[in-house]
Amino acid sequence: MPEKYASEYPMPGGVDQYFNTLVTLLKRVSQTPPTEKELADFVFQQYPRTHGSTAVGQYLAHVTRSGLWGMKDGKYRLAPEGTTLIERAAADPNEARRILMEIKLRDIAGYVELFRLLSRGSRKFDEIDTVLKAALKAEWKSKNQSFFRLNWLRSMGYAEKEGRSYQLTATGQALAGGLAPSEGAQEHGAGIDTLPPSEKPQAVLVTKATELADALEKAAHCGKDGADFERCTCDVFCFLGFHCELVSGPGNPDVVVDAPMGEVGYRVLIDTKSRSGGVVQQGDVNFNALNDHKAKFNADHVAVVGADFSTGNLEKWAEENKVRLLRTEELRQVLLAHAEGIIAMDRLEALFAGGGPTDEEVFSEILAESEHAAQAMSLARVLYNAVRTHQDKEGALNAHSLFYVLGGEYSIPAIQATIDLLKSDLLGALAEAANGSLYTRLTPKMLGYKLAQLRNIVGRGEGMVSAAESA
Repeated sequence: MPEKYASEYPMPGGVDQYFNTLVTLLKRVSQTPPTEKELADFVFQQYPRTHGSTAVGQYLAHVTRSGLWGMKDGKYRLAPEGTTLIERAAADPNEARRILMEIKLRDIAGYVELFRLLSRGSRKFDEIDTVLKAALKAEWKSKNQSFFRLNWLRSMGYAEKEGRSYQLTATGQALAGGLAPSEGAQEHGAGIDTLPPSEKPQAVLVTKATELADALEKAAHCGKDGADFERCTCDVFCFLGFHCELVSGPGNPDVVVDAPMGEVGYRVLIDTKSRSGGVVQQGDVNFNALNDHKAKFNADHVAVVGADFSTGNLEKWAEENKVRLLRTEELRQVLLAHAEGIIAMDRLEALFAGGGPTDEEVFSEILAESEHAAQAMSLARVLYNAVRTHQDKEGALNAHSLFYVLGGEYSIPAIQATIDLLKSDLLGALAEAANGSLYTRLTPKMLGYKLAQLRNIVGRGEGMVSAAESA
């Protein structure tokens, strides 16, 4: 049986819209085969919350990897499965969703295990993530992969979210009943309900992110004067790259967070609420005081951080006053995602904008940003190794030929951008021969030395890497 992909990717447009977005993109390609730039421009136009060519390139490459379309003569053209999918989407949407689900079950690891787990009843997200990683013996450090898989199931009508828990719909239960056990789980001897201890040490940043999230969660349930929670919240946002000040005291917010980005920088006031019961009630938040603090400190956004929040009036008033309610579990996901793929501060601003509970579409886009960053770093490694492996063979190595060497998993613009980085004076790892074919200028060992030199130079300032390592 062919090896399945370990990675899954989201789609723009909202956590329950992944399937619809995919169909929209397939329809666009079916009308007039577009170039990569034309299709990317279409994505930006249709989904304005999407940022960056790397993100769009990953979305398009994900569809290529699924075999729904391919590139010919510089343009995207539908494959037979892609044509079938949009035809069925028009005539019988449920059948179209079944076709896509079969593709995912065939090509991407984890869906069988996910169906099996949820077929036994409703589960909270943390449990799903932990069990899925254990069943697959996955080395995912963040929770992004579990999150994206659940959202694909939601978008296809196989799962639904109630409160903080996920469960299969009737359609999902029917599908789960016909699935065979995962071959991968049987071979590795990982039962779906067993949680074997981690065998490999976590990276420095992931370890630090986990420690911060654990401390934040513990402090959020302490109650008392909340001083520990204020300090932990400050530490969390410092890790995310912000300049943070612990203000506190009567007439002041608890924490002031600044994004040092020059003219486009922004400021967030954060009010922390530690409650022994874990739930922040409507009477715990003084919206008039928060509005006064926002004006006094010339802030752009206001957020309240707590373990959980009551529904009803608290959410309504928070939305009306443009105060964002941030749960510690959401911050844990952001921390771990950030540790795997750094999320830029301009992207994190969407987390604070508006009011009320965290917008799921925004949250999905933020986690996708970290996934794109991690994939961009992974592409540099994969691309360098591909050039090193194929440089002595016949044929020119360039962005287009490497697109096929790498199985269409990465878009041509993403490959070209990475080639340009590896060729730059900063790294100097690749170069072009007289015929335009790429070759490696540095051995892996020498490239490692160069990266270490760069890291040491950057780390002499107030870099997050040095701060995390010295913690």
